[in-house]
Amino acid sequence: MKFHHFGVIVSDIKKASKNLSTILPIKKKTKIFIDKNWKVKILFLFDNNNVKYEIIEPLGKSSPVYNALKKNINILNHIAYESLNFEKDCKKLIKQGLLPLTKAMAAVAFKNKKVIFFYTKENFNLEIIEK
Repeated sequence: MKFHHFGVIVSDIKKASKNLSTILPIKKKTKIFIDKNWKVKILFLFDNNNVKYEIIEPLGKSSPVYNALKKNINILNHIAYESLNFEKDCKKLIKQGLLPLTKAMAAVAFKNKKVIFFYTKENFNLEIIEK
């Protein structure tokens, strides 16, 4: 697997993009993606070291990230990796004791490739993205 991005939950994607661009060396932004399956808005920011940040805004109270934002927990929400062998890597992670938080679903921001989230024994979320 290969590192892909850090995910950050925000209440206002445009305001957060502007704020983060003033404190981080952001050199590039993508368009805003609206993903009705995952019930989120997403924007990617790239810094001058090509580190990618995924800024995530919930689309209402039924969004899977809404409660984290409301409770102000897991704001730095996840670390994401791309997988060349999605099914195999997911099975390996489960065998190693990681707990799937979601089912694998297509994600608009990744050209409808499958995405799944796991909870690690170290208490953070790990996102796996199908390459």
